Amino acid sequence: MSALNYLEDVILGRNTGVLSWLIRALLGPFSLVYRIGLAAYLAVYAVGLRKRYRLGVPVISVGNLTLGGTGKTPAVQTICRTLADRGSRVAVLSRGHGGSARGPLIVSDGSSIKVDSRAAGDEPVLLGMTLPGVSVIVGKDRRKSGELACREFDPDVIVLDDGFQYWQLERDLDVIVLDAARPFGSGFLMPMGDLREPAAGLRRAGVVLVSNSGAIEADGYRRLEKRISALASNADVFRCSHQPVCIVRASNGETFDLGWLKNRRIVAFCGIARPSSFIEMLESYGASLEKTVVFPDHHVYTVKDLADIENERGSVEADAIVTTEKDLARLGNRAGDITDLYALRIRLEIEEHSRLADRIYSSYKATFSEQAAD
Repeated sequence: MSALNYLEDVILGRNTGVLSWLIRALLGPFSLVYRIGLAAYLAVYAVGLRKRYRLGVPVISVGNLTLGGTGKTPAVQTICRTLADRGSRVAVLSRGHGGSARGPLIVSDGSSIKVDSRAAGDEPVLLGMTLPGVSVIVGKDRRKSGELACREFDPDVIVLDDGFQYWQLERDLDVIVLDAARPFGSGFLMPMGDLREPAAGLRRAGVVLVSNSGAIEADGYRRLEKRISALASNADVFRCSHQPVCIVRASNGETFDLGWLKNRRIVAFCGIARPSSFIEMLESYGASLEKTVVFPDHHVYTVKDLADIENERGSVEADAIVTTEKDLARLGNRAGDITDLYALRIRLEIEEHSRLADRIYSSYKATFSEQAAD
C-alpha cells in the first residue's frame, strides 16, 4: 500500500491502528484551524458582509457533508431526469474536479460532448453522456458558469453539482446525499477526517437522500432518521439505493441486460471512491472475476495503465474487461484502445420517487412564479 493510500485510509477511518491515531493527533490542530476558518467564512455571509448572487432562474443544489463516495453523481442524474420528465429545460453547473478547465466551459449542449475528461473532469463528462437534452457547464466560478448557461441555453432550472458548500450562489433547494453506512464519515473535520463541515450544517438541507440504505438494519435506519430530523427538522428524508441497470459496450454504446455477466470471465478495473461496491455488484450477478485492478479515485489513465489492463486480461484469458461508467467517461477516446471493454451502468433508485419529484418541482416552481410576477 502506498503512503497516499494509507493516509486516505486514516482520514476515512478505515485504519484504526496506533500509527493511525498518532497521525490523526498530528492533523487535529489543522482541523481546528479549518473549523475556525470555515466559521469565519460563513459568518461573513450570515451578517451580510458578502451577498450571495442569485441567477435569473431557480437553482437546486446537490451535495454532501463528506469527501466523495456517497452517490452524489447518480443523485444529480436522477434529479435532472425528474425535472426533464416534467418538461423543464435543465442545465448542470459543475466544478469539474480533476479537469484542467478553470473558466466556464460547455461540456455538453444536450446533444453532444464538446470536451474530454482531461479538460472537464470525469463526472461532468459522465453527466453529459447520460443526460440527453441537459446542458453541462464546468468552471471554478459557478456564477460565471450560470450566466453562460442562461445566455446559451435559457434553462428553466439549474442544478448545482457538489454545491452544498458553494456559498456564493443563492439556491432554492439544497439536496444532501448521506451514505447510510457512514452518514457523517469518520466524524472528524478535514484534514483529520473526511467531513467538509460539521454535521450541524445539515440544517440547511431541504431534502436528504439516504443512499446505501440497505446496508443497515431497520433499527439502525430509524436511529439515523431521528438524528437527521434533529439536525434538519424541515428536511424531507428519502431512502435510496444504487442499482445496476445494464451493461454498456464501450465501442458502440450497445446495451445488454445484467444476465450478460453470469459465468462470464472478466477483468474488472475502476478508479472510484468505493471500489468494493462496484466489485460486489459484479459478483452479485454471477460474474467470474479473474482479476481486479483498483486505481485511486479520479485516476488519470496512462497508456501504460491501459496496456497493463490488456495484459492482465490476456494472462487470465478473460472474456471481457468491465469498468464503471465514470471510468469510461474518464477514458474518453482511449476506451477504443481496450478490446472488449464494457461498463456497468447504475442508477439511484429512490423510494417514494413521485413524492420527491413533487418536492423538487414545487421548490423551484414557487421561485419561478415569484420571478414571473416581478
